[in-house]
Amino acid sequence: MKIKHFLILLMAFCFSQIGMAQNSEAEKIEQLKIAFFTEELNLSTSEAKRFWPVYTKYNKKYDKLRSNEWESIKSRLSKVKSLSESESQALLQDYMAYKRSRVEYREEFVESLKDVITPKQIMMLKKAEYDFNKKLLKQYQSDKSSKD
Repeated sequence: MKIKHFLILLMAFCFSQIGMAQNSEAEKIEQLKIAFFTEELNLSTSEAKRFWPVYTKYNKKYDKLRSNEWESIKSRLSKVKSLSESESQALLQDYMAYKRSRVEYREEFVESLKDVITPKQIMMLKKAEYDFNKKLLKQYQSDKSSKD
């Protein structure tokens, strides 16, 4: 167990050194996420080497989908009251296509993970993602309330 904690700390240190000159808040969060997921999933060194490229690939793919499609939908949602029926129909179709793409990406991601980690670890990942986001939101709310 001590070796595992050492590896997590080593990974976090390496990532912090890479971005030390210009370490943004997003990079800090990413470093914390890597350490948190690695520990929560109980990844061995060899599993981590195979897991992180798959995880990163699908996160980038999902981020691209969100930035390309969701931003367009979101901008039209802000003026939904003034849309015509045909514009609303087109928006609804785009929204449903976006939702289908998200599900397809998640299914592809899970299928890819099956070659890297166990089904139990995949479900542990889902829980870790939920817990990490909850923790992040709680920290953000705490930081925000302390500034008010």
